[in-house]
Amino acid sequence: MWRTKRALGEHLACLVLLVTLVDAYRFLSQNTASQFLSRQRRANSLFEESKKGNLERECIEELCNKEEAREIFENHPETEYFYPKYVACLGSHRVGINSQDSDSAIPSDLRTCVTEISNQCTPYPCYKEGSESCVDGQASFTCVCKPGWKGLRCEDDIDECRDPEFPAGCNQKCQNIPGSFHCMCEDGYFINDNINCVDINECLLYPSICEEPAKCVNTPGMYECQCPPGFKYNFTSRTCNDVDECELNVCDGTCINTVGSYECHCDGRQGLRLAQDHRYCERIPVCVDLHDFKHPEMLYLGEQFAGLPVIYLRFRLPENTKFAAEFDFRTFDPEGVVLYAESSQDSWFMLGLRGGRIEVQFKNQHTFKVTSGGKAINDGQWHVISVDELESSISVKISKEAVMSINSPESLFTSVNGKLETKVYIAGLPNRTDNVIKPINPRLDGCIRGWNLMNQGASGVKEVIQEKKSKHCFVYVERGSFFTGEGLAYFNIDYSDSGSWNVDIKMNIRPSSSTGVIFALVHNNTVPLSVAVVTKEEEEANLQVFLDGVSVATLDSLMLCYPDQLTVQLNVTPTEIQITANSSIVSYMKSDALQEALERLNSTMQNPISTYIGGIPEDVPLPATPVTAFYHGCMDITVNGQQLDFDEALSKHNSIKSHSCPPVSAPESHPDAPHLHRK
Repeated sequence: MWRTKRALGEHLACLVLLVTLVDAYRFLSQNTASQFLSRQRRANSLFEESKKGNLERECIEELCNKEEAREIFENHPETEYFYPKYVACLGSHRVGINSQDSDSAIPSDLRTCVTEISNQCTPYPCYKEGSESCVDGQASFTCVCKPGWKGLRCEDDIDECRDPEFPAGCNQKCQNIPGSFHCMCEDGYFINDNINCVDINECLLYPSICEEPAKCVNTPGMYECQCPPGFKYNFTSRTCNDVDECELNVCDGTCINTVGSYECHCDGRQGLRLAQDHRYCERIPVCVDLHDFKHPEMLYLGEQFAGLPVIYLRFRLPENTKFAAEFDFRTFDPEGVVLYAESSQDSWFMLGLRGGRIEVQFKNQHTFKVTSGGKAINDGQWHVISVDELESSISVKISKEAVMSINSPESLFTSVNGKLETKVYIAGLPNRTDNVIKPINPRLDGCIRGWNLMNQGASGVKEVIQEKKSKHCFVYVERGSFFTGEGLAYFNIDYSDSGSWNVDIKMNIRPSSSTGVIFALVHNNTVPLSVAVVTKEEEEANLQVFLDGVSVATLDSLMLCYPDQLTVQLNVTPTEIQITANSSIVSYMKSDALQEALERLNSTMQNPISTYIGGIPEDVPLPATPVTAFYHGCMDITVNGQQLDFDEALSKHNSIKSHSCPPVSAPESHPDAPHLHRK
């Protein structure tokens, strides 16, 4: 019953709406209106009723109610969406009765209005630029987006350059454009397959892009004009220019730029050598350890090369006090002053050594004398020396055995106002004293211990020297000259020989460090000839001869950096160079190059030449010679037949021991061993 009432209500509503929408200028006749409302059934109407509803047939050719529309769409959402708009279409167009035989009787604008109601894609709801098509749905639609677009209506451009869900895939630069993207390349690349950038080989495209001697080398996105090592290409002048590597701080020490390269130099005078990488500096290693222990109660007499005293004492004693001195003495030095005492400039006494024997000189208002005697005591052994002023003589004893008795009829020194004021200088002469009776070299490489002066015991000397290690002696020594690696000695030697010149050297060496200059000739800040120990490996070295900084001869021997000494002979003349040593192998540079080097040396030897032993002077620039380190070790050296006495040098570093070397090992245990210390 309720269905009948509902259908009747819907038909009545349609009739009312149709009446209100009748054309204002023309009303349907009663017959026509009856035909429209009564809707004749066609012959196949029974068959059609059994079929699924058809929009064209049910709602355009005929009028449909909401229930019939539901049968067409078969779902509620589309029906609810369609029917109100269908009623609006009926009200928007004039309705006429058309021929039953022709569809053309149905107004085309009504047909369009009705058919477009159920099509959600009409009017077109999608963003035209971003959509490909629209798919109609149940009261909805779906916009099919073109590649590069997204969104409900395809209105959002996809930024493929940034969106991780839609990566463009460009391997260099990416530019987003509406609906797409554009891959771009850096300079030096070209685009391949619209995505990937490929390097341009400029060297193949432009074979003459680099000027000789530079070579073109392709690099990613670029190219290089590579010059020989040490040069850099100038694109303006198209030339290879020298690179100043020193501006790049390539050296740890001193850097010298050269054409196409550079040189690193380490100042050997600071104890440094060039490392194997030829850039950094490292400490010169010790390859032979020495037993260089010192004793704080042994006074070293050779501290000052100037020959000045190492200790000065002043005594003020009763006028009848006699001069007396006793001490243990050890030296290898043949000459020097052990002790000098005075009460005035005209009243003095000197105890020294000449030719290894004791020498006494004294002068007072009564007499002056020079006397020497006894056996040579410069044998490196300890000897007890005593000097005593007696009533009418001066007694000198060695190891308690009298070796001199010098007549002295009056007192050795003169008292003043009932007091005997005596100044005692140990080792050397006072600065103003140059009027000894017989000239003597005051420098003395020796040691004293257990001293008793003027019968006053040690007189405080022990306390004075105890904290000054430079005044301490090595406990054990052997013959030779010891270089500590801190300085050199300078000599003036004439090498002329019968209108020509000759450098003839014989030396016994025992290097303690693997690098150091033994012998060098210097002229105007150049080093025309030098002989040096050069590091070979960690604890190995060889001996090299350099002419103007170029190695011309190399002597390999296992006796270098070895506890035993190596005897080496070197002879250099204007035409040849020869070096020999026991248990060694010698190699020379090629003959032609060697002769050219000797010719340059011959030219230099016509000028004044300075001789240095143990190093190169400070004013010689580092590039002048490959090795500038001071020699560290023991040696004795004879040049042109003359054995060099370093006490006779024109100058000598105070650290050099002229006549004594610490041994490699102690000969035996020493009673003072607990008090020993390293130098």
